[in-house]
Amino acid sequence: MKIAVIGCGYWGNHLLRNFYQSKDWTLAYACDTDQKQLDKFAVMYPEAKTTTNYAEIMADNSVDAVAIATPVHTHYDIALAALGAGKHAWVEKPLTDSSATARKLIEAAEKNNVQLHVDHTYIYTPAVQKIKDLIDNGELGDFGIGSCSERNYACTHQQTSSGYFL
Repeated sequence: MKIAVIGCGYWGNHLLRNFYQSKDWTLAYACDTDQKQLDKFAVMYPEAKTTTNYAEIMADNSVDAVAIATPVHTHYDIALAALGAGKHAWVEKPLTDSSATARKLIEAAEKNNVQLHVDHTYIYTPAVQKIKDLIDNGELGDFGIGSCSERNYACTHQQTSSGYFL
């Protein structure tokens, strides 16, 4: 599948690398408003196109999916455009800044028969997968709520309340 990464900052940088290295994906685009970032990624991922305008990606029928790693206040508009263009959307958490707009994205995905995925840090790591297996297999008994903590997390989100991440 061909994917475009929209938002090439702190987290988008990781997505670009991971999609580029994956045997399951072809990195088709890197999109960001910062041309200097794009110039850097054009050297690192020469097979991928670069653009500062995500509408170019939405118009490209060869792109199957987009990964959105932009500021939260932009998630809804970009994801809605992707879903409306018939593209699967992978959105970094939080999905949107309100439950009402999140519901609209779910409806748009269903209407257009595409997938809407909300990424969550560490969801695919071996430790988290093991915990999920233990819960799913009933090895931890009746499980209602769990808690864990992480230390030294490097990325902070100044414009978003931590409540959106829960």
